[in-house]
Amino acid sequence: MAQYEEPLLWGKSSATEAVLQGLVDEGFLPPNTDPSWPVWIPPRAEENEPNPPSGYIVSLVRLHERGFGVPAGRFVRALCDYYGVELHNFAPNSISQAAVFVALYEGYLGVEAHWDLWIHLFRGELFIDNVQGQPKRYARAGGLMLHVREQRANLYIPCRMTTNNVGWSQGWFYRRNDDERLPAFTNKVLREKPEKWGWGVSPPKQ
Repeated sequence: MAQYEEPLLWGKSSATEAVLQGLVDEGFLPPNTDPSWPVWIPPRAEENEPNPPSGYIVSLVRLHERGFGVPAGRFVRALCDYYGVELHNFAPNSISQAAVFVALYEGYLGVEAHWDLWIHLFRGELFIDNVQGQPKRYARAGGLMLHVREQRANLYIPCRMTTNNVGWSQGWFYRRNDDERLPAFTNKVLREKPEKWGWGVSPPKQ
């Protein structure tokens, strides 16, 4: 396994109350209706590292802009379990891939997303921060990239992903983990690609 530098610290968040309220206005986040148990909480101005209150996890603005919904759906929970990741480990385009896949099934076909077909079509890759002139580093956020398998691209709809996600990892905030549907936040950093990320469906007839 290749060795890279440790990731940089999170740093101050750009997800202010105004930014999160903007997500609400655009329909990407539910409004806070219960002050004692808000759906989302912006980090305090003095915070440089996430430290979510009990019952909360860390999310990022760009994930919601790319299709992550609240509350978390069954398919996203399955992705977390299968790939062994926390919410912040998803790259923005990984959330887009999952959102498009689920929308295709539930929105157009009227059925639940088919897990075996997902595994047949998609593979997981490890993202490494690679800024010119700096050492390669493990990613603090967004270490899991989900791609359509090249040899099966003709079996799936054309879907171009956004190529510019610069600065997205600064947009962290606290999101209520309803019914503990998603893994608790442990500040997990992905440092290797498990073989499982590349597996297809077994047995092949599925």
